[in-house]
Amino acid sequence: MAEEGNIAGRAMKRGETVLVLLAAANRDPLANPDPDRFDETRRDRRIFTFGAGPHACPGQSLATRIAVAGVLHLLRQGVEPARFAPRPAYRPSGNTRVPLLAWRTAADENIATGRNA
Repeated sequence: MAEEGNIAGRAMKRGETVLVLLAAANRDPLANPDPDRFDETRRDRRIFTFGAGPHACPGQSLATRIAVAGVLHLLRQGVEPARFAPRPAYRPSGNTRVPLLAWRTAADENIATGRNA
């Protein structure tokens, strides 16, 4: 912080650091009501994943097509989405969201439970 102020209702002092998590952008309930619910038919959804305006990613269309092709391939191979936890756990991190998937490794379990491997 360059000066004292408030961010999201929290008093901040000069010199304190604010970490902006881009992974949380699409989870803003003011932009997308009930953001924890997956709804591929959600109307008027606001997606910030690829930036906006002059900062928009020029590869958005290509990246989206690659992701769709990957998911369709997994579904055709018999991957069952129901195998994934309805509310996944995430590796502890200050700047990224890395999910711990249903097929956790021993190292993942150690991270999730706070034990050292």
